[in-house]
Amino acid sequence: MTWLADNIMSIVLLLGLAVIVFFIVRSKIKAKKSGKGCGCGCSGCSGCSACAGKKGKNTD
Repeated sequence: MTWLADNIMSIVLLLGLAVIVFFIVRSKIKAKKSGKGCGCGCSGCSGCSACAGKKGKNTD
């Protein structure tokens, strides 16, 4: 029980960080499923080389 009392702030900070990471990952997954994100940070613009490669366009 003393270990828990000694480390309560570390535990709270770790849980807070875990919640933040969870919401970031969840939003990335939702964006990818809805087609709003291609993984490079853009919104699927036609000028993005990462998006063009995924759509089967030739970027040369």
